[in-house]
Order: sequence, then C-alpha cells, then structure tokens
Amino acid sequence: MAKDRVEAVERALELLNSFTEDRPVLSLKQLAEQTGFYKSTILRLAASLERFDYLVRQADGIYRLGSTPLRLGEIYRKSFDLGAVVRPVLRELRDRYNESVAFYIKSDASRICLYRANARRAIRHQLEEGRQLPLDRGAGGRVLLAWSGAEGEPYDAIRGRGWCASLGERDPEVAAVAVPVLSADQRLHGALCISGLISRFDKARQEELASALRQTAADLSARLIGRSSC
Repeated sequence: MAKDRVEAVERALELLNSFTEDRPVLSLKQLAEQTGFYKSTILRLAASLERFDYLVRQADGIYRLGSTPLRLGEIYRKSFDLGAVVRPVLRELRDRYNESVAFYIKSDASRICLYRANARRAIRHQLEEGRQLPLDRGAGGRVLLAWSGAEGEPYDAIRGRGWCASLGERDPEVAAVAVPVLSADQRLHGALCISGLISRFDKARQEELASALRQTAADLSARLIGRSSC
C-alpha cells in the first residue's frame, strides 16, 4: 500500500539499482540521468549509502558499489542453498540433546547466526537468527577462523582435532562445541555448533557432542553435494 512506502528508502534503492554489470561505475551526472533525481538529492542519498558501505565515492568523484551488497548477497546465496537442508538437521540435534544448535557463517570480521534451533528447556542458551557475534571468542567463531586459514594456536590444534570446545569464553555461563561443515574440496560452508549452560558440558559431554556433530557435519556435507549436483 502507498501509505506503507518510505520514499527516501525507495529513492536510495533506485540509486543502487542504477548499477549493472554494464555500468559498474557511474558519475553524479550519469546517476542523475538514470534516476531523474536532482544532483543535490543524489548527493544526500549517496552520503547515507556511503556511511553503510553500500556505495563508495572514489577520489575522482565516480561512484561504485561498496562491500555491503556483496556481503548481503553472500548471506542470501548461502541461506538459499542451505536452508532447506540445514534447518531439519538443527532441529534433530536439538531434540536429541535438548541443547541449542546453530549454524554460523563468517562475514568479514564477525560471524552470523544464520540458522538456529533453541533448546526447549527453560534454562538454555538463547540466540536469534541473524545475530552477529565475534569470531575470536566462542567455539563457532574459532572453527570458522581455523578453517579460513588462521595460523598458530589455538587454530592448529583445532584443525588437528577436528572440533573446538569453548567454556565461558564469550559468556561466563555458556559452553559450546563446534565443528566445520566442509564441501568435498574442503571449502568451508559454515560451523555447526551446540551450546548450553557450562555446568552441562563436562569433558565426557564435550566429546559426545563433538562425535555427534562431526558425523552430522559429514552427512550434511554429503547432502549438500548431492543437492548441488542435481
């Protein structure tokens, strides 16, 4: 409905839509010609888009797309490819162990909780899909770093073991175990992670969860390979 529209947002999106494979860079004059907007309007819109890295204004005044559209496109691509396969796996693990299960992907200097199945118990580790978390704290983040080429310790040890456990690293009350989900050529899809209260993650429990996660990640990788070859 017209009353639900935000004209400034639509104008900003129209500005972004001016860029194509044939027109990867555009001058202020060309943007005005493409959109029909006044140059003063374009400058205001472009300033906001630059702030969030949707646009970059080069030293010569020419505009090009920033890194944010690429990042969002990568998230969309992965979610489109993976969602139908990953979500049932998370629910199955959640129901088996009654702990929260998540699938994380690396995004620049952070990780994103792309899919999540929170535990059904009252006292649990609760996160929502889309949440951004640090890469350098927590099992999920360290797994993403380890299989993205991070060198030295603890990443060499994590790769050697094939999984990572964290105890109170990001939150003093939370523990987690994570493994990588890899393609046939060892390309990283993401990290599969089980998390819960630290009191429930003793050494035996960590190893039990790691074994289950590694088997699940292998099955998931095989299903993703089969899906991509269809």
